[in-house]
Amino acid sequence: MEKIYIETLGCSKNQIDSEKISFLLQENGYELTDEAISASYIIVNTCGFIQKAKEEAIEVILEFSKLKKDGCCKKLIVAGCLAQKYTKILIDEIPEVDLVFGIGDLSQIVNAIKSEEKVVIPEIGKDNLIKRNIIGFPGSAYLRVSDGCSNFCSYCAIPLIRGSIRSREIRDILKELEFLKTKNLKELILIAQDTSNYGIDIYNEKQLYKLIIEIDKSMDENQWLRVLYMHPDHIDDKLLESFAISKHFIPYFDIPFQSGSNRILELMGRNGNTVNYLKLVEKIRNFFPDAVFRSSFIAGFPSEKEEDFQDTLNFIKEAKIDWASGFVYSQEDGTKACDMKDQIKEKVKEKRLNKLLDFTEQITNERLKRFIGTTQKILIEEKVEDGLYIGRFWGQAPEVDGLTVIDIEEAKEGTFVEAEIKKMTGKDLFAVGL
Repeated sequence: MEKIYIETLGCSKNQIDSEKISFLLQENGYELTDEAISASYIIVNTCGFIQKAKEEAIEVILEFSKLKKDGCCKKLIVAGCLAQKYTKILIDEIPEVDLVFGIGDLSQIVNAIKSEEKVVIPEIGKDNLIKRNIIGFPGSAYLRVSDGCSNFCSYCAIPLIRGSIRSREIRDILKELEFLKTKNLKELILIAQDTSNYGIDIYNEKQLYKLIIEIDKSMDENQWLRVLYMHPDHIDDKLLESFAISKHFIPYFDIPFQSGSNRILELMGRNGNTVNYLKLVEKIRNFFPDAVFRSSFIAGFPSEKEEDFQDTLNFIKEAKIDWASGFVYSQEDGTKACDMKDQIKEKVKEKRLNKLLDFTEQITNERLKRFIGTTQKILIEEKVEDGLYIGRFWGQAPEVDGLTVIDIEEAKEGTFVEAEIKKMTGKDLFAVGL
């Protein structure tokens, strides 16, 4: 039986693709391995969102290309966003790459591996594959509600790579949920490029609120429902009301505001402004007084002045963002921002990013203090040693936020435990099991 190794780079949407690819390959007689050196086929599922992601992908591809000489590798396969956008470059510049596989119909991967073709770019359609392996943290699973994006923010290449929004039918999403419930599901995480715009293409209106209601009916007792990547321009009262009546929704709001400068927001192609966004934050806190907010911000967008950057820091402070990530602006071919005047020097972008991250870390430390002394349900992810485990409370999403370290006699990965939050260490919490 031939072995396949899959390296997944980038976001959780790529993780889902790798989970579905690995399941398909297993069904067709291949054996998955955690050791690339023993694999006959190596698949690198790449990200191509920003320059740093592209650089990381190339480094990984080149590293695995050495196994064409030194290991068992018959074929080195590059898949994902980088493969979709830079097909010809990959084939021409890295001769060790045997197959470039795009982001379309994943079911074609089996035939693509067997064929002698160097390039297979399947038609981009809807994701109707239900079964997959779960390769994330125990008890937690992502569920993609749509792919692609129709927002066309001026800095973002995603619509150019993955196409316009393609929402899945509610019935198909619920079928996948039923499958995931057989996998010790404790935390269901809805994702898309923009979850809050779900349904606009197939139902002619945003219907995430209806989807939430249907998912809520289908979930079992004692399960979390987390929703990520909600565009602030598309969050309305119907959606917030569906969250409020849900028995499973946890009030964690991942909203990428990207800037606190109205001038920059307009250049980014956003319809909202800081006044609207602060009102949205206030409205959410009226529904959920203890809501946790995560957001992302871009440092060094074209023509960004120091006062624009300061406006972003002021917005983060006023909105009381619990978790914030930052990125330097990346000049992506084909986007409107790529051709804008007054591109910012890399040194300036990096300096602003570092300042932003230092600033947000202070706010995070202040915001999370409100949980010290409270009893929380913790999802156990890993055993460190006897009596010591790592997990997350509802205010921490996988990988992007801090962790909760728990002192507890015994716990099982992928299950909930009750614990009292005792203190903070950096961005992490320390708790004692009850």
